[in-house]
Amino acid sequence: MNYAPLYDALRSYYNQNIYPFHTPGHKQGRGLQLPHPMTLDLTEVEGLDNLYAPTGPIAQAQKLAARLFGAEDTYFLVNGSTVGILTAIAATCGPEDTLLVARNSHRSVYSGMIMTGVKPKYIMPDVLTEYGLTGGISPKEVENKLAQYPEAKAVLLVSPTYEGFTSDLSTIAQMVHEQDKILIVDEAHGAHFKFHVDFPMTALQAGADIVIQSTHKTLPAFTQTAMLHVQGHRVSRDKIRERLSLFQSSSPSYLFMAGLDYCRYQLEKRGREDFNLFLESLYFFREKLASLQVLELVGKEVIGQGSIADVDLSKILLSTRYADTYGTEVERILRRSHQIQMELSGPRHLVGISTVSDETSGFKRLVDSLFTVDRLLKKKEFSTDILSKSLSIPKTRYTPREANFMEHSPCLMADSVGEAIGEFVIPYPPGIPLLVPGEVMTEELLKEIQDLLKGGVSLIGMGDTTGETIQRLEDRKRGAP
Repeated sequence: MNYAPLYDALRSYYNQNIYPFHTPGHKQGRGLQLPHPMTLDLTEVEGLDNLYAPTGPIAQAQKLAARLFGAEDTYFLVNGSTVGILTAIAATCGPEDTLLVARNSHRSVYSGMIMTGVKPKYIMPDVLTEYGLTGGISPKEVENKLAQYPEAKAVLLVSPTYEGFTSDLSTIAQMVHEQDKILIVDEAHGAHFKFHVDFPMTALQAGADIVIQSTHKTLPAFTQTAMLHVQGHRVSRDKIRERLSLFQSSSPSYLFMAGLDYCRYQLEKRGREDFNLFLESLYFFREKLASLQVLELVGKEVIGQGSIADVDLSKILLSTRYADTYGTEVERILRRSHQIQMELSGPRHLVGISTVSDETSGFKRLVDSLFTVDRLLKKKEFSTDILSKSLSIPKTRYTPREANFMEHSPCLMADSVGEAIGEFVIPYPPGIPLLVPGEVMTEELLKEIQDLLKGGVSLIGMGDTTGETIQRLEDRKRGAP
C-alpha cells in the first residue's frame, strides 16, 4: 500500500527516465537552477513585501520583469494564466458589456465570461484544412466584427495557438486601437518569443494592451507561475490590481514568485547564449526530421495559410495525416517503447514542447525514436476528412453566465435538436467549440458530432464521452446570476 500515492507516482515517473517534451518548461529542473528552494516557502513577514500592495522586493522584481519582457507594468501570477485571463476580462468589461472573443479561446476565457456576465461575440479562427488544425485569426474577420459590434469594449485573441501558430497581431492591434478599444492577447505559449529573433513577434511588440503569458509552459519556471503584462493608456492599472486581488490566492506562494524572479535573472544573465544554443539544436533537429517518410514535421511552410502569420519552431508539431494510425497511438508508442512523453496528441497530429531547458541528448532521443516509429508506419494517401471542416457559430439562446445558473438534465443526443445545451462540445483537434453552454443544437451540428464520434475524435467538455446523451438546459435557475 502506498502511503504517499501522488508523491510515489511522481518519483516513479522521474525514475523511469522518461524524457519530458511537455510542460513545465524547466524540464524537471534541468533549466531552473533555483538554490535552496524549500527555504523560500515563506509568507508576508517583515521585509518580504506583499503581492497585493508591493513596495519592496516584489515591486522591484515585477519592474525588472517588465523591463525584460518589454511591458510598462508586469504582475506576477501564482494561479497560472487562468487568473490573468479572468483579471483581463473583469478589468475591461462589466456585466452586459460586449466582448469580441476568439472562438478557440482557452476554457478560462469562458469562465471569465461566466463570472463577469459579459456578452460574447465570437471571432472564428481560420482552419488549416489540410491538417485539420486551427490556424490564425484573420484581420479581415476582426475588422468585420468591430464594424458589426461597435459597442464592444475589447477584443480577446489567442496567439500563438497550442500548435504554435500566430496571427497578424500588428494589423489587428491597429484596427482595434483605431476604435479606441482594448486588445487582450492570451500568449500563454509565447513567453519565450522575446528571447530570439527567429521566434515570432511578441504580442507586446505588436501593440497589444494586455498580454498574459504562462511562464511555466515555455520558460524555466514552476508550474502555475505566469505573468500579466500591460502597456498603453487604455487599461486601468488600479482595476488590474483590484481584480487580481479578487481572483488570485490570498496566500500567494513566495516560492512561485521567487521562481519567476530567478527565471528572469537567469534569462538576463545568460539568456542570449542559452537561446542561441537552443535554436542551433532546433534547426539541427528539424533538418534531421525532414527525411521522415510517413510522419511530417510541420514548420514555416504553412505561413500564409489559414491566416497564419508566423510559426513557433520550438513546437514539435508532427502530422500523421499520411500515416495508417492516429497521432494518439504514435504518442503511446513513444511513451511505452522509447520513454518519451509528448504534450498532447489527436487523431491527425501530436505536439511536443521544447524549451531552452532541453538537453541535446533529449533531442537526439526524440530523433532516433521518431525514425524508429516512422519505419513501423505504413503510408496512405491523404484525403480531406471530417477534421478539415470549417465550423460556424450556432444560435445563442442564453449567455454562458445565464446557462451556468440554469438547471440542466440529460437527454438523448438524437433528441437534442432545438434544445439549448448546458455543456461544452469541443472536438479536439482543432479545439474550437462546436457548442458553448446556452447555444442551440441543430440538425447540422448533431450530424457533425455523430460524424466526429464515428471518426474517433475526442469530444471534451461533455459529461457523457460516448455521445449517447447531452445536457440540455431547463428554465429553472439554480440561483441568482
